[in-house]
Amino acid sequence: MKTSQLTGKTYEETNAIYITNPKQNQAYAKYLGGWDYFLDMLFTSEKREDALVFVWQRCSETAQAKKLWDQHLL
Repeated sequence: MKTSQLTGKTYEETNAIYITNPKQNQAYAKYLGGWDYFLDMLFTSEKREDALVFVWQRCSETAQAKKLWDQHLL
């Protein structure tokens, strides 16, 4: 379990999705109606060199956002 210093939310890292694309993150926030499913933001080189990584809850709502993003509908 990890607790975000930014949001205070506690989450299991395996139940999260990690997105580095700022435009995609903005689209997720808009589609999902805000930041309810947003868990954390990290600055790391683990996912991509020197990247801000947005951490989202892995759930059906974010899965739908990903599907729409991939279809260029989001």
